[in-house]
Amino acid sequence: MCKPIIFLDFDGVVETIYWEKDVDGTWSFNVHKAGRRELNNKQAIGWLNELYKKVPYDIVVSSTWRINTPVEALQDLLINSGFNPEIQVIGKTPVLYQQRGLEIQEWINIHEFKGKFIIIDDDSDMCHLLPLLVRCDCQLGFTIYDYQKALKLLTF
Repeated sequence: MCKPIIFLDFDGVVETIYWEKDVDGTWSFNVHKAGRRELNNKQAIGWLNELYKKVPYDIVVSSTWRINTPVEALQDLLINSGFNPEIQVIGKTPVLYQQRGLEIQEWINIHEFKGKFIIIDDDSDMCHLLPLLVRCDCQLGFTIYDYQKALKLLTF
């Protein structure tokens, strides 16, 4: 039997907003700092590592970070960020410029995936897959409460 899959978004899940003072003294929030080689929410990554200890899973990246980024580079990004290196990025959803749930469904159809899966995202455009969504607060990312919901969805 294959491992469960987590369709993982990055922004608002493992890359969360924080405010910082710019050189000129103005405050701004970070989003996609160019050239960064790791994701910033270490607590969220820690909870995803804890989830892997309970229910080993693979990742399919559904984040916009997948656009023009090879799977190998996404794997390296996760490892550089503190993800357990046993967690494998096995793919990324197709870019259809539609609701994320439809892109996830397309990946499932193409790969004829019949196993268990969940979606971890801070958005709710999951269409018919909404019951499988663990929706994160975009400023907190993946928390203990999200961990508990994900564990429940993956074990029942």
